Amino acid sequence: MAYQIKITLRGIDPPVWRRLRVPGTITFEQLHQVIQASFGWLNYHLYNFQLGSTVFAQGDSVYTDEDLYGAGSKRLDPDANLIGAFLSKGDELVYEYDFGDGWIHDIVVEKQLKELKKYETPLCLGGARHRPPEDVGGIGGYESFLESIRDPKDPEREDYLRWAQKDTGGRLFDPDYFYIDEVNSRLEHVLTDTPEFARSLLAEGQGLVGVLEMGWVGPLVKSGDQVFDWGRLGRLVSMLDDGVPIAIRVVAPPRRR
Repeated sequence: MAYQIKITLRGIDPPVWRRLRVPGTITFEQLHQVIQASFGWLNYHLYNFQLGSTVFAQGDSVYTDEDLYGAGSKRLDPDANLIGAFLSKGDELVYEYDFGDGWIHDIVVEKQLKELKKYETPLCLGGARHRPPEDVGGIGGYESFLESIRDPKDPEREDYLRWAQKDTGGRLFDPDYFYIDEVNSRLEHVLTDTPEFARSLLAEGQGLVGVLEMGWVGPLVKSGDQVFDWGRLGRLVSMLDDGVPIAIRVVAPPRRR
């Protein structure tokens, strides 16, 4: 079984949204990773899912589940529960990312799809607009940010634009930016690029060994049947613990004659 879901970031107009196809065999933790990749979030804040009175979240060492989610709620481990055991067509659930900024994503299950083998890799089917910068200060902070970058005379404009490059890969921040091929490039490996894979690829043995080539949007490393662009390598490096030594050895491609 697989699902077609639509995810809309609450409180922003025009809306920021993605329509995705996801396998029902993934956990809620993996669904979190899929949403992060589809919106381009940087994945360094906490999250939870809420489906009715059921909450999928990691436990807290200080507060009880009742303190956090209210009486009658039931918390389940997102790593241990498959979405296919809980979701049906028409269901609505909420995904919250970054409890400081409080980014609420409303999710609607639009379709259930039976042929799983066709849909094992998550895919973006459509969407619109770029998500806000990380740590911008929630909806109010984002509105102030947009007001500043749209005013050429604002003294903070240039600083804001430089700061937001962490969220764009170096591009000038554009709230209307959406490129579906870029989203699907991130989704292609989202279920296989795990911390364990990152460690085995970059921090064990000889590390990553390959040929450096130029792709359509920048340099990339080809190693066997795998291709690692700069964005993918950056995401893999971010999965490693601080201070872990890594090795990347590349050679230039043969010159064309």
